[in-house]
Amino acid sequence: MKKRVAIALSIFVFFFVSCDKSLNQKPNIAEEMNYESLVQEKDSPLLFMDVEAKIRNAREETDNPSIFLYGTISNTAMNTKFKDVVLLVKYYSVTNDLIETAEFVVYKFFEPNTRTKFELNVHPPNAMRTFDIEVKEARATN
Repeated sequence: MKKRVAIALSIFVFFFVSCDKSLNQKPNIAEEMNYESLVQEKDSPLLFMDVEAKIRNAREETDNPSIFLYGTISNTAMNTKFKDVVLLVKYYSVTNDLIETAEFVVYKFFEPNTRTKFELNVHPPNAMRTFDIEVKEARATN
């Protein structure tokens, strides 16, 4: 009888210790996953940054046309703030040939999981009919 009680007690202690260890490991696994996610966000900003834009013409008082590129830059990272986003604009002709490219830096902070508006004064070539825009570079803040 004493052996059965001792065996039952041993099994109970083993089970309790095993459960206690697994409960203590869960936060470590979560912290590790969070750290890996943070490292990926900082090392690969282009995976988390996106841009949408349109072009509009505006006439100033002198009748010189001003052309503005405006839109939003999205940061889908959960923890990382980015800054100084470099946008690459590609201008295309009627025949869809690439005419010219231009780079612009948007000197703003882009908080995690947000959309930030921007506006740039641009000078596309006269033959431009369409354009494409992408995030070329972004820097993670410390």
